[in-house]
Amino acid sequence: MFRNQYDHDVSIWSPQGRLYQIEYAMEAVKQGAATVAVKSKTHVVLCALKRAPSELSAHQKKIMFIDDHIGVSIAGLASDARILW
Repeated sequence: MFRNQYDHDVSIWSPQGRLYQIEYAMEAVKQGAATVAVKSKTHVVLCALKRAPSELSAHQKKIMFIDDHIGVSIAGLASDARILW
């Protein structure tokens, strides 16, 4: 996608009625890998699919420890989730 004058803010509509920032976010999710969480009465399992490594890409953690009761898994691009931690 090419940048234009209508993609600077999520609240700016293009003349065609498109929100480019939303479309960019949807493309980023398509680029990411799936994450799944399963909870039982005593355990929680958090899994993240890791794509085959590319020669040009660096390792990105998909599951982060927040504290003893909270963990986070990223479904989109790791750079989009950095603001969370």
